[in-house]
Amino acid sequence: MKGKAKYFEELRRYCETVPLVDCHDHSVNLEPKYEDPIIAIKSGYFNSDLLSASSDEDIRILDDTSRSLEERWPILEKAWKRTCHTGYAQVTKRVLKKFYNEDDLTLEALIRMQGKLLDLSDEKTFTSILKEANIAVRIEDVWPDVRKVIDGTLKMTPLSRLVISLPGYHNICNYESVQVNVAPLGRTVTSLDEYLDACREIFDAHKQFGAVAFKDQSAYERPIDYGNPTRAEAEAVFNRFMEDPRRKAAYPDGIKPLDDYLFHEFMRMARDLDLPVQIHTGHMASIRNDIVKTNAVGLTKVIELHRDVRFDLFHANWPYSGELLFLCKNYPNVSIDFCWANIIDPIYCQNMFKQALSCVPHGKIHGYGSDFVGCVDRTWAHAQIARENIAIALSDMVEIEYLGLDEAKEVAYGWLFGNANEFFRLGL
Repeated sequence: MKGKAKYFEELRRYCETVPLVDCHDHSVNLEPKYEDPIIAIKSGYFNSDLLSASSDEDIRILDDTSRSLEERWPILEKAWKRTCHTGYAQVTKRVLKKFYNEDDLTLEALIRMQGKLLDLSDEKTFTSILKEANIAVRIEDVWPDVRKVIDGTLKMTPLSRLVISLPGYHNICNYESVQVNVAPLGRTVTSLDEYLDACREIFDAHKQFGAVAFKDQSAYERPIDYGNPTRAEAEAVFNRFMEDPRRKAAYPDGIKPLDDYLFHEFMRMARDLDLPVQIHTGHMASIRNDIVKTNAVGLTKVIELHRDVRFDLFHANWPYSGELLFLCKNYPNVSIDFCWANIIDPIYCQNMFKQALSCVPHGKIHGYGSDFVGCVDRTWAHAQIARENIAIALSDMVEIEYLGLDEAKEVAYGWLFGNANEFFRLGL
């Protein structure tokens, strides 16, 4: 993408020189090793757009690698023609050009790709792509083997810093889920007090390992408007399924008081550990999701209560930009994170970057997070798009004389690197 403003090219070139803090990713392992061109094409989030433009049955056929490329191509071609201009498709186009030297998606291109598919399980290849994207560090939510966190043997992917994944610790629903969570400590818990002590010990171990934040993606499972129940209400739920391991409480009525109570307790632990809390807001992966329950405005009471907790609100709250801008403007403990959003909707992000500059402190913006599982070929393309979105937005603001070129470069540096480096205490 190119901006029309006079200083777009200069700002784009400058953005390329700034190292990136990848504020959010899920690279558990080095992966994938592509073995089929169509799977390579639809990897990452683009599969969601293909599904939205076709059907579940069509996707099943595309995923069936026992069928030939020639047999699957008409289905992919039809879906591609219907979705080739989305942000996700922009990623695919860039991957095609960069790694396979193909200008367009055709059957002939797929056949040529067959002999040169990327092997992202190779650490040298994986790392070289990250370096070419000029990524300095990646903040990873990888749901690790907690035993390896505790004993310090967990192996992370290159350039990674760990986060503490919270949902599994507060949406407990039965005796077994409690004991599974504390099993890495080698103990059994029988009371709410013991469970909270165990969680704190586990979180302490994560920070000692090097974790730089908490992460909560409960929006996939529940509305994020947490209530503030009493300890007695929460403990009644906990005690009910602890006294009989065969009982299982269902959300929302069965476990909401406990879920909400534990969430608030964990916010207090985040405060005490001086770790920020990343929260999923806005758009969700795949399709057929309920977007209403993920609006960041639902967190207002949490943000208001926990004033000493630093919140990093994800995905630019797409499509609810106004609510997130309000929260960031009004609450000192809120930052806006554009992770994933730059490819969900590039134009939304370009506009929101400009609006954010004019209404919230620019030091509270984190401009990039890849948010893939592996797929560093997509990470590279996503980084390109994020830099272009920022260059387009800031060059437009220079064009209208809202700020000077040197000021725009200072803002770009903060959005790509400086703000997140300071916010997460990365020490880079």
